[in-house]
Amino acid sequence: MKIVVIEDEDNTRSGIIKLIGKLGSAYEVIGEADNGISGISLIEELRPDLVIADIKMPQATGIEMLQQLKERGHRHKTVILTGFSEYEYARKALQLGVFEFLEKPITAEDLRTTLEKVQEELSFQSAAGMPAGNAAAQAEQLLQLLLARDDIDRPLLSTYIGQGMSLKENLPLYLVTVYLGKQFNDVAVETMLPLISSLLKPFGRQAVCSVVQDQSLAALVQPDQENRELQRYIEEVLLPAVRNIDSTAVISFSELDEISRLKPSFDQLAEWRKWFIAVENDTAILNERLVDRLQLERRVLSYPSTIENKLKMAVSAQAPDEAAKCLNHWLDICQAGVYDPQHIIDASVRLVTAMLQTVSDLYGERIAFDYQQEWLHPILSSQTREELQSAFAVIARQLAAIRPASNPVPYSMIVQKTVRILQEKYTDGVTLEEIAAELHITPEYLSGLFTRETGRNFTAFLKEHRIRKAKELLLESGLKMFEIAQRVGYPDPKYFSRVFKEMTGLSPAEYQKLNRG
Repeated sequence: MKIVVIEDEDNTRSGIIKLIGKLGSAYEVIGEADNGISGISLIEELRPDLVIADIKMPQATGIEMLQQLKERGHRHKTVILTGFSEYEYARKALQLGVFEFLEKPITAEDLRTTLEKVQEELSFQSAAGMPAGNAAAQAEQLLQLLLARDDIDRPLLSTYIGQGMSLKENLPLYLVTVYLGKQFNDVAVETMLPLISSLLKPFGRQAVCSVVQDQSLAALVQPDQENRELQRYIEEVLLPAVRNIDSTAVISFSELDEISRLKPSFDQLAEWRKWFIAVENDTAILNERLVDRLQLERRVLSYPSTIENKLKMAVSAQAPDEAAKCLNHWLDICQAGVYDPQHIIDASVRLVTAMLQTVSDLYGERIAFDYQQEWLHPILSSQTREELQSAFAVIARQLAAIRPASNPVPYSMIVQKTVRILQEKYTDGVTLEEIAAELHITPEYLSGLFTRETGRNFTAFLKEHRIRKAKELLLESGLKMFEIAQRVGYPDPKYFSRVFKEMTGLSPAEYQKLNRG
């Protein structure tokens, strides 16, 4: 640890330096000064890890020195030397991120304890990968850590962020998220991050970071005046600029009690964000007050059985334009009132699943399985009305592109027998090798023939058959989940659930809930 000592009393200064030398080779005094002005120049030149400074010095006090250094972006640890009568004055140093106060005369034990604390925090910062830049850059990286990781000391990192941003206790604190969704990429982040940061600076203190797993940007904001209204500032300044770059971006914000509650507040905003599915397209700002109002105004959403029937008839008639009209009609219903967004998603999944069954009946199971994940996942992950509309537009476009096979070639006798044996023994863990032995051919020959004629390998065909049977049991039987898993050849219910979700985009329970009744 590199240390600079700034003290106008020569004896005190030399005494501290000698004490440090005796405490171990881990501590190195690399410079000293006898006044605040010289101290500023020395610190800028040497960039120490720790500054030990007297609170009262000629030319510039310790407080004035720290203030200037902080404005220039220095992020070293600081220990202030003070007399008992100076404690009231020393409170001002707290806002400047002072690490510790040591009362004169200093003892070796007090100094040892303080240096060990500083070393521990420096080691923690290094392990956390904090930048070597200024305090603002450090606050932004710590903000990202708080939102991305669980294995961290949240109270400690929150303290660092508060110090780096010079947050004040008497002013409100807000979390703002800008959701970019599919537009989230390196180029968008590089453009949007500095824009948001520059736009929020006139409002007050701010730190902005990207949150990859949420496809959003997050900003911790504190106004420079108590009566500044964040929503109006977002509406008038931030939103127009953000929408100029990304017309689908939406913004959410909430007030924070303390920084350590940042992650739960962020998760809450992400959960609330689905309400953008249920509000008008021009509503691009969401907060707790609006969510509360929407929950009070929400209406019951009935499942569109009539639309489902028309949709299946359109698919059966190979009329993709009519199918697209059915999907758009459903979207119009969802937008005609305030409905719980999760109910909209659940009903949409059920509707598309019913349509997929008709696709399977008409064009074959393989095509339905190919589209299942591609159609359902975007619906399940929709966060805004635009994303849900986009998901349905993709479905309509791909449905129009499906063509039935002309003059389909029937399976050879060997493959027909393989399929029949598979369908009879799929619950028993039947293998390709067993069927090949029963048919008196080699597994290699059967594998190649089966793949060429069916368009997928034996394992994929068997998995599809099992999942199709599982769907039937989920909807038509009263069996428990583990019983269904065993019935279709999966002794391990957890593995069955994982395979089912990989194939359908839904867990067995979700599929049953959305499609039964």
